[in-house]
Amino acid sequence: MALALLPRPPFCFMFGSSGPAERVLPGRRGSGHRPCSPAEYQGDVPMSLRQWLFGAALAVLGMSFSVAAASADVASAAAPDAAAIRQALKDHPEIVLDVLRDNSETLLDIVQQGADQRRRQALLRQWQDDSRNVKQVALDGRPSRGPADAPVTLVAFSDFTCAYCQQAAFTVETLLKRYPGKIRYVYKESVGTELGRLGARWFLAASRQDPAKAWRLYALLFDAQQRFMADPQTVLTELAAMAGLDAKAIEADLKANAKSYDEIIDADVADAKRLGFSGTPYFLVDNMVIRGALPLENFIDAVELALKQ
Repeated sequence: MALALLPRPPFCFMFGSSGPAERVLPGRRGSGHRPCSPAEYQGDVPMSLRQWLFGAALAVLGMSFSVAAASADVASAAAPDAAAIRQALKDHPEIVLDVLRDNSETLLDIVQQGADQRRRQALLRQWQDDSRNVKQVALDGRPSRGPADAPVTLVAFSDFTCAYCQQAAFTVETLLKRYPGKIRYVYKESVGTELGRLGARWFLAASRQDPAKAWRLYALLFDAQQRFMADPQTVLTELAAMAGLDAKAIEADLKANAKSYDEIIDADVADAKRLGFSGTPYFLVDNMVIRGALPLENFIDAVELALKQ
């Protein structure tokens, strides 16, 4: 999964000290609150872009100087060391701009690889701390798939109206296919709007009617997220039928048992708040926390670590 050079927090946000009342997409502001910085959601202070560019430029320049020196006719000439390269940059700063122009793709690759590695190492350090803190969350009555005795439990705190949750849902699907029979996936509703709560109620009711078909509805809901948000009731009825569910029976169940479904949703929201999860999506891989719609590689790292424990 590609990452932007200047990433935005991979969350749909829920702001407000009184609870998750307002949903604000990344990069936008609401109620005077600011989005969290990459350092806040990655658990580590990232190196500045200026430092990355300088370091990457040195690497590219080093390669350029080495190639030039190696091709020289004077056999005794050695490639300049780091001090010589730094002095050349100091004396001729225009070299940096020339190198950036001529090697822009290489430079971006270096920056990206370094940022990915830095985040990965930060996550591994965070997960070591996470493993020492047992996290208790309610799982009974929540939609789940995979063996009940699977060696790894993956718990999602998600919302059908969250764009990053949609992105993460596709990542999780790939992860489950990679580890057949080794992951139990449990879905918890961490909603902040009435529309999100509506989608949560339908998924819970569908799960009671037919668990396998409910997961089809789950996939269809995320796939048709924008349509669902534009015309929720019509789309829910349509998608339920596509999943092979009895939409009328779901509606009747929701009317008769609205309180029990809302109690499950409220408990999930409370679990998220107690754990300090301020947005969606969040994931628990056993006790290890994944914040946001991170790349598949990070999920794989967490699962591999959990399998070794």
